[in-house]
Amino acid sequence: MNTARKGRRFEHEIINLLKGAGFSVVRGAGSKGEWRGQKVDLVFSKETDKTTYTVVVMGGIQCKAEKK
Repeated sequence: MNTARKGRRFEHEIINLLKGAGFSVVRGAGSKGEWRGQKVDLVFSKETDKTTYTVVVMGGIQCKAEKK
């Protein structure tokens, strides 16, 4: 399996974990995504509406798969 395919597979594993935890996820293929000035593969967010306030969790992830 080539490195790009292995990396893409790993990114999709992380996407599934984040979505399973209720996050919205956007994939920027080839590290073309950017979040707060950093190159990232995945950008995720989750908003929880409480009665008196709203909590927003956001982040960016750079995924790396090792050659083996």
